[in-house]
Amino acid sequence: MRILSTLAGLFLTFLLFMTGGRFVLLLLNANKDNEIVHWILSRSDFWVKPFFDIFHLTNKAVGDTGGVFEPASLIAFIVYVIVGSIILSVLSGSFFGGFGRRRILTEV
Repeated sequence: MRILSTLAGLFLTFLLFMTGGRFVLLLLNANKDNEIVHWILSRSDFWVKPFFDIFHLTNKAVGDTGGVFEPASLIAFIVYVIVGSIILSVLSGSFFGGFGRRRILTEV
């Protein structure tokens, strides 16, 4: 179970990096011709697309910098944090107060 929990944690970390990185890169108007920026933006599309038009929010320009506030990537980040935390808590056994772990320790 520990391996599964570790793999889920690594996947969640990658997912949060991609969606959070996308939000920050768009907000700061990062150069889309840069290989790293292009890679993050193109790969994160899959994870952010389900959240486009969820509340009929549109991208908004930020100041004179040319940056864009993309609500979909922020919503995706928040949803993945909450759902990922719940999944990791269930996998580690702490979601139900560590009930299963306590029972095993008292039986031994």
